[in-house]
Amino acid sequence: MSKTFYSVTYAKWGADNKQTAWFDDKQKADEFASYDYRDNPVRHCVSKSETIKKYDELVSMTACEFAN
Repeated sequence: MSKTFYSVTYAKWGADNKQTAWFDDKQKADEFASYDYRDNPVRHCVSKSETIKKYDELVSMTACEFAN
């Protein structure tokens, strides 16, 4: 089984380092990337179950961080 994820690198105001947001939906990644100071989404196709689990956790953490 394989699964596709998308990462978007962005800068936070007042932060010197860049952050990465993770998505499992291309439309959500494109929408997030459409704001200023955000790079285009990078596609990641993974097939190892451990990697899928890790990326699923990153997607969940991103969702929590940007929940309204």
